[in-house]
Amino acid sequence: MNAMVNIRIGQKLLREIDSAVRNSTYGSRTEFIREALRKMLEDHKKKKIIENLRRGLGEGKRLGIKELSQEEYERIREESGNQLLKKYGLD
Repeated sequence: MNAMVNIRIGQKLLREIDSAVRNSTYGSRTEFIREALRKMLEDHKKKKIIENLRRGLGEGKRLGIKELSQEEYERIREESGNQLLKKYGLD
């Protein structure tokens, strides 16, 4: 179900959006803005994943978890990353 949202956009930004729509495959301003919002939300989710990974690494050091070999680190990083990607629907 779609909802209508009204926003105010300055003339300069609107001209840039119109130019991008004319010079791309987007059929309308709405399509362009919708895609821009999707990308921004995806970037936000990725930043949260990175923040959670960093927090987890810091917590491990604080708890005195032993040094990992490069191989162990890469395996854990991949497993954790995959779990977070699934959690945030980015897999």
